[in-house]
Amino acid sequence: RAKWTKIGKKGLALILNPDSSTKATVPDRKPGTTTPAKTTPKTTPKPDTPREAKRKRVDPEQERQSQIEEAKKREKVLLERLEREEIETKRQIEREREDRERRERSLETPRDALHRLYEPIFAALWEIEFAALGNTNPFRMVIDASNCADMGVPDYCDVIERPMNLTFVQTKVNSKSYESLQEFLEDVDLIVKNALKYNHHPDNPYHIAAKGFQKKFRKLARPLVKSLTKGMGSK
Repeated sequence: RAKWTKIGKKGLALILNPDSSTKATVPDRKPGTTTPAKTTPKTTPKPDTPREAKRKRVDPEQERQSQIEEAKKREKVLLERLEREEIETKRQIEREREDRERRERSLETPRDALHRLYEPIFAALWEIEFAALGNTNPFRMVIDASNCADMGVPDYCDVIERPMNLTFVQTKVNSKSYESLQEFLEDVDLIVKNALKYNHHPDNPYHIAAKGFQKKFRKLARPLVKSLTKGMGSK
């Protein structure tokens, strides 16, 4: 009964003074004390990723070597690209040259086409020099009835019926006067025959030079004559 009386009194006190319930819940604090500050939990730092850890452990010398290797790789790639560009440029130049030649050939006359065949042979023969004759080419010299005495061979025109030399051939080559390849070949062959006939002794230096000239001439003319003969045979 005493217990129920106590509970009744407490309920009456709550009805008369509602704030007393909140005060009762707050623990008593001694004078001079403060409320403890709210603390936040400490965060654990994230561990480094494998890439970052590796970067921290790299030795300076290794880093330098790595940079050198990377530079070499870049240089190699650049050189390969430049080489490809150079090859392509050469191909382009060659294609343009071939196109130009085709256009020129489509416009050339028969004599132009003939000149293109024999001119390289003549140029090679003109450039020949003979060491035994002071590095000269005696087949360029003009000897005819008007100057044979002055050239020291007064009987030359008595022995040689039709003089021929590279200077005379050069005039016809430059003017594109030859009407056939056969005409050009016969003029050059006549130079050799005249030299061998007048300088008939085998030990004569001009005879030896004529033999060398003839050998060179045949070597130059043979492929051309062979290709033309083959072409005519296929027709």
